Amino acid sequence: MREIRIRKSKKPDILAIQRLLSTYFLDMEGLGPEDFVLAEIDGKITGCAALIRSEFHGKNFLEIHSIAVHPNFRGKGIGTRLVKYLLTTIGDPCCDLYVRTTAPIFFEKLSFKKIDNSEKLSLWEDCEKCEHFEKCTQYAMKHSYNS
Repeated sequence: MREIRIRKSKKPDILAIQRLLSTYFLDMEGLGPEDFVLAEIDGKITGCAALIRSEFHGKNFLEIHSIAVHPNFRGKGIGTRLVKYLLTTIGDPCCDLYVRTTAPIFFEKLSFKKIDNSEKLSLWEDCEKCEHFEKCTQYAMKHSYNS
């Protein structure tokens, strides 16, 4: 396998990020290129992930958001490298870190723990307002720095 390079995104990367996210029907609503880190192989963007600061009901936290790996490169450790990069570059490991995902096993391998579905209501406004909340397929997970 060729070398995977992880780097911060720049403005010119925006179209590549949008194309990659659209593969999984994700969008960049409320996100800019400065929110993303990218995985590259031979100069080609093969994965991305965003780290954002969120606040809801007076609780401040970090969220891994919009993580995507190009289908031709899945299973090669790119997603793991992206998440580990974000975990090691967070300035304040005391701040809670969450993710909403349909792939809980992937995040469990990276020391994330499932949290009760009802906790989503206290973290994310869109969950609180979602008409599909009772049938939601996304797991809410919290990173444990103590593992």
